[in-house]
Amino acid sequence: MAEVMAELSDLELAHHMADVATRISLRHFNRSEIPTADKDDGSPVSVADLEVDRALVHILRRARPADGILTEESGACASGRRRWILDPIDGTAPFLAGEDGWGTHIALEADGCLQLAVLTRPVDGRRWWAVRGGGAYASTDADPMSTTRRLAVTAVVDLASSRIGGFVSPAESEAAAAVARQAHWVVEESSPVVALLEGRLDAVLDEGGNAWDMAPGALLVAEAGGLFTDPSGGTRLDMHWGLYGGRAIHAALSTVLARHLPVKESARPLSGADEESEGDHSAAAT
Repeated sequence: MAEVMAELSDLELAHHMADVATRISLRHFNRSEIPTADKDDGSPVSVADLEVDRALVHILRRARPADGILTEESGACASGRRRWILDPIDGTAPFLAGEDGWGTHIALEADGCLQLAVLTRPVDGRRWWAVRGGGAYASTDADPMSTTRRLAVTAVVDLASSRIGGFVSPAESEAAAAVARQAHWVVEESSPVVALLEGRLDAVLDEGGNAWDMAPGALLVAEAGGLFTDPSGGTRLDMHWGLYGGRAIHAALSTVLARHLPVKESARPLSGADEESEGDHSAAAT
């Protein structure tokens, strides 16, 4: 089996991992009781998160033994010039609540530059994927590598008529409140980044996200014709802040957000175990 997986392309391997994660997570989904604990930051982690995490790390150690691995649940458990960034179950809270706004995040970077991304929504049997320089696509679990539906972010220019979403509400964030005063703030419960990719939103503000949260969306949006930037205007994934959007509206929002950016000193390594992550972690071509 290891030999077979080693022969898969990186994209084929990523989709294989997505398949495995979907099977495991759906086996636990909607169970009456799922053993759960609270992490140090207060967020929940379930046995399903941990089982998916172990399975994906196991696959990578067999198929790509020279590659680095960073996951939400295991931290940095291997190092290398190439690194896989994984969130076994992004959206554990909705997963535990029996809702559909959860899935697996898979990204691969090489020399700090994202190369591919896969984002899934198992309840709906859908996924979104991208390859650097090859575009971004929406597909299904039944035909994961389909290129029939190519994604493109909107080309909205006017801030006043734009639809902006995020992960922190304007009531809880000065930055989001500043945006909401000049644009239409839209609550997108399932996935703001997916809503951006599918044209329901024009931009997304992410305050507090980690590398495993942002990596797939950063490449997907870039390959769909948009931009992802960190507070400094670069593409680092370790600054716990990101702005995704079409190019014109991204520029307008950057002006609005200029007074509400987190201080540069707030940038932290991707995980406590990942000391090498203080370098530039590029998200996508701009």
